[in-house]
Amino acid sequence: MVLGFLKKNNYLLLYLIAIGLVNLFLQTLPLTNVFGYEFSAINSLLLSFVSGIYTISVFKSSAKTKNFFNTGQLFEAWLWMLFIPFIISIIKSLIFGFCSFWDGLLFYLVITCPSVIIGSAIGAISYYFVIKFRVILFVFLYLVILLIIPFLEIYLNPQVYLYNPLFAYFPGTIYDEGISVDLKLTLYRIFNLIFFISIFKYFVKWSRKEILFNKRFSFLFLLIFISGLFYFFIAPSLRYTTTESCLRSALSNRIESNHFIIQADKRIGKDELKLIVLNQEFYYIQLSEFFLEKPVTKIHSYIFFDNEQKQKLFGAGSADVAKPWLNSIYVSADTWESTLKHEIAHCFTASFGTGVFKLASGFNPALIEGVAEAADGFYDENCIHYMASLAYKNDYRVNLNSMLSSFSFFGSVSSLSYIYSGSFINYLVDHYGIEKVKDYYQSNDFQKSFSVDLDSTINSYETFLDTLIISATEDKANYYFGRKSLISKVCPRYVASSLGRAYNYYASNDFNSAEIIFEEILSKAKSYGALVGLSKIYEEQDSLSKAIKLLESNLKTYSGISSEYDLKFRLADLYIKVNEFEKASELYSFLLNTKPNKRLELVSYIRLALLKNGTIMEYVSGSDYDRYELLKELNLKSYNYSSFPLMIDLSQSLDEDYQIFKSHFINDIEVKDEISSYAAYKLSEYMLQNFDFVNARKMAGISLRYKSDSNLLGLTEENFNKSAWFFKNADDILKETKF
Repeated sequence: MVLGFLKKNNYLLLYLIAIGLVNLFLQTLPLTNVFGYEFSAINSLLLSFVSGIYTISVFKSSAKTKNFFNTGQLFEAWLWMLFIPFIISIIKSLIFGFCSFWDGLLFYLVITCPSVIIGSAIGAISYYFVIKFRVILFVFLYLVILLIIPFLEIYLNPQVYLYNPLFAYFPGTIYDEGISVDLKLTLYRIFNLIFFISIFKYFVKWSRKEILFNKRFSFLFLLIFISGLFYFFIAPSLRYTTTESCLRSALSNRIESNHFIIQADKRIGKDELKLIVLNQEFYYIQLSEFFLEKPVTKIHSYIFFDNEQKQKLFGAGSADVAKPWLNSIYVSADTWESTLKHEIAHCFTASFGTGVFKLASGFNPALIEGVAEAADGFYDENCIHYMASLAYKNDYRVNLNSMLSSFSFFGSVSSLSYIYSGSFINYLVDHYGIEKVKDYYQSNDFQKSFSVDLDSTINSYETFLDTLIISATEDKANYYFGRKSLISKVCPRYVASSLGRAYNYYASNDFNSAEIIFEEILSKAKSYGALVGLSKIYEEQDSLSKAIKLLESNLKTYSGISSEYDLKFRLADLYIKVNEFEKASELYSFLLNTKPNKRLELVSYIRLALLKNGTIMEYVSGSDYDRYELLKELNLKSYNYSSFPLMIDLSQSLDEDYQIFKSHFINDIEVKDEISSYAAYKLSEYMLQNFDFVNARKMAGISLRYKSDSNLLGLTEENFNKSAWFFKNADDILKETKF
């Protein structure tokens, strides 16, 4: 009796129970426990597979009983398959709260709902083409679509994103929070439905003998031809895949230097491209010395105009990326200065990488990123060991053993994972040499490569971090590491996409729409971006007291995490605008003393100086031009070295001629402390950017006069080496480069 009940509708109840159990499990996992993108994509995979297997059974039972194929039975099964995940997630969300019901519903409708039809169509193909082993054929076809086609796209093409019938869309291994259902994704699913419904309807007619068709391989050829037509011709033109020719067409400015072939957007200026060429060649020499080998062929360097263009063409808008197996790097014109060396280092590792992707053995992310980070050596103008010691001494620690032997690299705050893995690899290079590190990269076997125990080495490394003498505060550690990891964030997709919409409204002066979205975000998640956006709207509406009250009420909420310091700085500026100078001075002094990062330290120092001379109101409320004039006045009698980096930024913002900028610094620069050394370093860096190599090298040498801070000294020495190399080699490099 039980068997008969289960057998009814081809064991549909068992399929539904399995779907229900999987979805109950998904509610216990981060990201999939939210009614949103991840939940919908996973269920698209699940339901396409289950519906395909179930469709084969329905075809088979229809053939046995010699009845017409019952589309009503299958349609009912589809509805149940779609209903169960939906209702489980909805009930859970009703209890614990939605991120956004409408966003989740759109994801479910566009990504998950078509999956049952797609799976059934693949099941129908499997049933038709073989008499036996139909389920095996289905699994094979499913895996080809799920794994082989994406593998070929990622391996052969520049892109990191994927459009695929089984999961609709995958943004790539670089986590990009801002995903929403757009017209492009919707049209893709419509294409999927047209194609797979046509296939399914054909086989339904065939099962009913409405069509007599025996040339099955001709039909298979037709399917392959149509699929190939889409992937090779239609998909690239509609940006559902990005081929190398597509990318070269968009980035049509070709430049070839000694070791690089650059494809850049035509909007990027020639001087910017010259700087990129020189920096690439300098890093190439450095990395050759670090790795003791070079890439066999020239590295392909793709330079996008901005993150938005990179998002559309490549898929990772917020991160620069390398593909070692293609010997290529992909960076944006507005971020290359901080990422270029790291990405080039990935191409160097290809010469000792393993497998078709030429990466670390076992795809170990701690090795892949750690080696590149070690080769770079710096993180946000700080030495990598300094940053690791800062984290370690302030109890921002990771399990290095676990990180090096599993994928827990992604379970920590990304900055911690990159810094610890880079610092540890650098420690290994210093103690055992690069050749053993390269062997470790190839084998992923620490004991075999170093002939020592991993745990004891980690203990020695942590002792090294603990005994490093660094001048840093707990607040600096909080600023860099007091953030949530990806899996612990609340509604990351919803927050990111909603913030984008809200700031677009704000930019177009639609403050009411922006305010509604910011408030909605803050009702669901702790978002500093939404908090700042809402406070800006209050300012625009001349409600300074309301903006101040908003930030004051959130001080405890953000205490001890990275956003606390930016929040206090913004609050201090608001106090200035309402003449609460004592409160502002207290916050500026806090930031100056705690030194969360160099930027906040310097801007606080300047504001305190302007408070003393009575021009702080004009500065905080003024335009970039007003601020620049005030800073120039501040330096008339004697230099205020804290102002130099700010003056450089304002000069660039105002598009001031470099020679005019330089005329503001006619007196000698005296380096006596950390701030004056850093100021000289920033001047040298700006001189390099303006091809003033003689003065850049001179200023770099001046910055080296302060040697008491080993972390800063590492930065100034690196800059001196670059300045000296540019002075000696830049003219020859640029003459040999084909622009």
